[in-house]
Amino acid sequence: MPLYQVPEMNRILSCFSNSFGPLGVWSASENLRATGLTHLELALRGHNFGGLIIPEESVVTEKADDATAQRFVEHLARHQAAVSGCNVGGANLLTQEGVTTTCNRIKFAARWFGVKICVTGAGQPANADEWSVIAGNLHTIGNVAADCGIMLALETHKGPTQNASAMLQTLEAVDHPAVRLNFDTGNIAYYNQGMTPMDELKKVASLVVNVHVKDNRGQLEDWFFPALGEGGAVDFTSIRETLDAQNYKGAYTVELEGIGGEPEPGLEERVDRLRKSYEWLKSCGY
Repeated sequence: MPLYQVPEMNRILSCFSNSFGPLGVWSASENLRATGLTHLELALRGHNFGGLIIPEESVVTEKADDATAQRFVEHLARHQAAVSGCNVGGANLLTQEGVTTTCNRIKFAARWFGVKICVTGAGQPANADEWSVIAGNLHTIGNVAADCGIMLALETHKGPTQNASAMLQTLEAVDHPAVRLNFDTGNIAYYNQGMTPMDELKKVASLVVNVHVKDNRGQLEDWFFPALGEGGAVDFTSIRETLDAQNYKGAYTVELEGIGGEPEPGLEERVDRLRKSYEWLKSCGY
């Protein structure tokens, strides 16, 4: 038995596929159950930011043909890997091309994985005019998400969603019932000097539909995202209690982006870190 458990809650403990780094979504599916986690949040694009580089060929994107998508769905089932959501961000939301790409990813996620949550960034507008364009485009994307039966969850990234105040302003401007928040416990301190995820979450908890659980040392722009419990700056019990009070039913998705400057950890170490993270969450009552 875990050290602490609230028996009436059946929490979804998920893993962001990016936690497997360049090994990608196929390996994530194969090795998920060894971590203790039961679900995946699938990245639908590559990644090249900070200390994490994932080539596009390591993921299954919206450009995949039907045969590839079907083969991956069967791969997930074979390894008993459920899907909690899809990460559809990365496109330039200032452009029509970026809007179209994001909408296509949402439709792909709905068709092949039947998800109810898609996570995306909200862009990084440089001025008020750009912000107005992005707000309007997010409303348009919200329409597509709603038509697919999906809630769009805006990631905690620099700019429009980097802290609670910005999140609230953004949701007010977008003004769409299918657009809410993905709260990232590690990104608050990464993007904001002197702020804690525990305090910021309390201001927006009722609007959160997905959570990325990530640890760090609480320092600005410090690429240090180890196994949960090894950073020390995030009180995961407090995070859970705040969301329990809102009757939160969404996924808690472990996101391990590694430590700046370290060599590629490899499969064994990545699985070990995820397993430690799962055990840490269980010890915090998840």
